[in-house]
Amino acid sequence: MNARNVLLSLSALLATTLTSCGTLNRAGKDLFLGVGTPVLMVYGGATDGYNSSMNVRTGMKSGGAVQVLAFPFTFAYHALEHGIYGIVHLVDLPLCALYGAAELIPPSGPEVKPLDIYQGTWFDKWAAPKKGTDAESGEMVPQSDK
Repeated sequence: MNARNVLLSLSALLATTLTSCGTLNRAGKDLFLGVGTPVLMVYGGATDGYNSSMNVRTGMKSGGAVQVLAFPFTFAYHALEHGIYGIVHLVDLPLCALYGAAELIPPSGPEVKPLDIYQGTWFDKWAAPKKGTDAESGEMVPQSDK
């Protein structure tokens, strides 16, 4: 096997795996959130834990002491939750190589979109519902799925 055949095979593999912007967006979001998991665990655990401890305080109709006592438990729960979400993104990252190939198989294959665990990132903006034009009125309307 010579270098030319190896490079041709590698370029064919890359062409099948990186066939769409959807695959690249999904891989980018997986990489960004996977690497940022330690920060997301602390930030998400603190913000979600605070809201949950505030809900405990409201639900029990009690004072700030109950909220303070509940916070470590709600923080730990939500930090673990965000850690699991980060692991899911890291597990999905190597699978992005298969998503591009899956889009090639049927003529109008599935549209690859980023995971919807965390929404509102810049990776999700391209996947927002596209607008079409109504044939009768000329108004912009969201397109329906096939």
